[in-house]
Amino acid sequence: MEHIAAIMMLVSCTQGNVECRELPAPAIGFETVDECRDLLQPAISEAKGVNEVVHGKCAEVDPALFMEDATIVWKIAPSGQLDVQVTFDDPASPVMVTEKAGRSTVLRK
Repeated sequence: MEHIAAIMMLVSCTQGNVECRELPAPAIGFETVDECRDLLQPAISEAKGVNEVVHGKCAEVDPALFMEDATIVWKIAPSGQLDVQVTFDDPASPVMVTEKAGRSTVLRK
């Protein structure tokens, strides 16, 4: 199984970063951050051919957690830079249901 160490986020915006939307990246994940960074500028250049303003960033991901549920949050900072945060959701805690022993169940109509 391949280990994922980075994801690429591409975002297209209108002039002034008023309306922004995610764009598809050339790959789902990258084995190294350097591999992602090497392909980032060509991906931005290609996307700029169709979109007004394109922002891109490679975000590091812990390979041990890649298969877990993750939340990716991005925003365009006032400086115009793309900020990407990847957080992994805690696995759901097991649910335990208990009942006091010795109590009988009564069904009523």
